Amino acid sequence: MLRADLEDQLRDRYERDGYLYPGYDSFCFANVPHTVASILGAETGRTLPDEALRGVETDVENVLVVLLDGLGLNRWRSERTDVPLLERLTERGTVTPLTSVYPSETAAAMTTYHTGALPADHGVIGWNVHEPTVGTSFLALPFVDKAGNPPAGLEPDDVADADPWVAALESEVDVRYVTGYPEHEAHATNHEYDALENLGETLEDALAAAASPSYTFAYVPHVDVAAHQHGTTSEQYRETLAQACAQLEDALAAVDLETAEETLVLVTADHGHVDTDLDRNVDLTAFDVLEESLERGPDGEPIRYAGSPRNVHLHLREGTVERVREELSSRLDARIFRRETVLEEGLFGDCEPSATFERRLGDLVVSHRELGVWYGGDYEPDELELVGMHGGLNPDEMLVPLAACRLSALRSSA
Repeated sequence: MLRADLEDQLRDRYERDGYLYPGYDSFCFANVPHTVASILGAETGRTLPDEALRGVETDVENVLVVLLDGLGLNRWRSERTDVPLLERLTERGTVTPLTSVYPSETAAAMTTYHTGALPADHGVIGWNVHEPTVGTSFLALPFVDKAGNPPAGLEPDDVADADPWVAALESEVDVRYVTGYPEHEAHATNHEYDALENLGETLEDALAAAASPSYTFAYVPHVDVAAHQHGTTSEQYRETLAQACAQLEDALAAVDLETAEETLVLVTADHGHVDTDLDRNVDLTAFDVLEESLERGPDGEPIRYAGSPRNVHLHLREGTVERVREELSSRLDARIFRRETVLEEGLFGDCEPSATFERRLGDLVVSHRELGVWYGGDYEPDELELVGMHGGLNPDEMLVPLAACRLSALRSSA
């Protein structure tokens, strides 16, 4: 069952002038990890409302979470009848709308998922992070600077100011990760796959190896990649989603009946996508007032790279904030938040902001209604040529599904 009523409630409560804000205190992606922990017997933080899993039996020994990176609720709704796994999850389980966090992008949202901490706490403010303590910008995922090297003066543990929530699980819970990259989580066994066609086999092996009680997490980035490159209404996107779900079905079909009866399957996403207009995406190098106003780093160069094209953080020289804000407001259809407004409204989380977050937060944060906004020209023009983007407050990128179903019900022939 697809909970359209809850989507209406979320829009009524959190949407303002077409921008959908995070529902941190209710049906929010940030509350998924704590809900999983609670099902497995650990209390780690705020869980989803009970209504989120209405009608689904959660008294289980095993939990499998599949994260389809970039699969927005709108695409679940439009593609489900052509993708058997999505259709069965909808018909035999429940599909609950959630808001993403802000920013609605992988670096921030996945850090939230793995730590249970909100962006205002863990401090990952976007894909690009400017770290004032060392005067450099780096990519949060992977942990490299703009030259592709480990950021000078920083260690991997410096990326986020938070620890993994799986450490709170009882020692007898067998934790397995299925990812397309090396994973170094001390509390989990990683099963790495190197291509989408190997996902099913790898997940099957992980599920077979896991001893009850267990928590298995499978991360699938391929849908997100297709959306970036081709857009969410493209044939490439549809084919990739279908292939990913077929791989998942192969793995689920191999689980023995006794284990299937004790396994809860959750399928969710960290964010959706908004399909931008490549001819209208905004090149910030065209704004002379901005170039003049950007704060300088230790090398004397302007600090450009913070956030992402849907979540731009501007670090500005003293006395220039209002001038830049007025110029951008007059030319962009965007939310342009002052730093103090971000903190007052809890945009990055309804929690006490950490020192890490506060020093990384820009003086202005720019979130366009539907376009990408970044530094083209001689800097990063490829970023403005992505079709699908995310990170902002458009409902298409902010609303994500949480599907829940007992594995035995999902596989039955009924």
